[in-house]
Amino acid sequence: MKKTLIALAAVAATGAAFAQSSVTIYGKVNVSLEKSSLGGKSNIASLDDIHGSRLGFRGAEDLGGGLQAKFQIEHRFRPDTGADATFNPGGTNATTGVVTPASSTMWNGMSTVGLAGSFGEVRLGRYYSANFLGAANVPDPFGGDGAGALRGVGMYANRLAAFPVIRTANIIHYSGSFSGVKVALSTSVKESDSKAHTSFAVGYANGPLDVGVGTDRASIGNLVNAYVTYDLGVAKLAFGMGNTKSTAGLKSEGLLLGATIPAGPGKVLVGLARAKNKNSGVVTNSKLGLGYLYPLSKRTTLEASYGRDSKAVSSATGKKESGFDLTLQHNF
Repeated sequence: MKKTLIALAAVAATGAAFAQSSVTIYGKVNVSLEKSSLGGKSNIASLDDIHGSRLGFRGAEDLGGGLQAKFQIEHRFRPDTGADATFNPGGTNATTGVVTPASSTMWNGMSTVGLAGSFGEVRLGRYYSANFLGAANVPDPFGGDGAGALRGVGMYANRLAAFPVIRTANIIHYSGSFSGVKVALSTSVKESDSKAHTSFAVGYANGPLDVGVGTDRASIGNLVNAYVTYDLGVAKLAFGMGNTKSTAGLKSEGLLLGATIPAGPGKVLVGLARAKNKNSGVVTNSKLGLGYLYPLSKRTTLEASYGRDSKAVSSATGKKESGFDLTLQHNF
């Protein structure tokens, strides 16, 4: 009898502990029919994964006193082939004989554990840079994805300094929000890299206004971003800029103008972005992005986007770069 009571008490205690914690399975699956010469693509009709299909797990445990322990792991994959999104088959250099082994990063999206409370949140592991979440990814109506995406041109200035460094391994990341002021700091532990990747962002959001700045400093160079968005109700307007400087001294600047406009059950996405090589004074990119998102349900969306760069010439076609994609996306 005593053993039975002890067992029941143990089960009850375990149940109480579980009641204070939670684990969520989430994800996104999207497949796009694409034909594009943008960014060096082949301009051949193909199926693609433009929004980063993923399977993730996140959880939180109440530690008491307003403190939580949290974790999040996220795998990225290509639904058109079923392959790991980061898989590299490796190979052998025919000239040098150097062998590059096959590789992949299972939890490419993120893999973090941390603590959260009234002070904000600290994450340890593999995660986004503070500037990416806090500034660089904010103003692009397309979220940096698809034929219409403007982030690569306007916020990364056509990646002339090899940016973006979107995620960082071995990261210590802090974020917090206090009376509308948003702050984020991140730094990687140097380990095998030649220089630690440090990042910072600060912003302010109040009603329809959202404004912020951020910076990345890494072994490839430095990046500075700024943005402002304003929601008029009939349209959400966005402005962004990016300045890069590579370790080799190459400087570039980018500008982005965008709008998200409610239209029927969905919304229209539109914007312009420009990138300029500051060393030569040459405008390297001038891109138009157009798109429409149509919700089939709360979780499923049909999306079409188009982009054309009037400055960049495709090596595949010999003409100005352009592209179109049609995407079916489901979130769970």
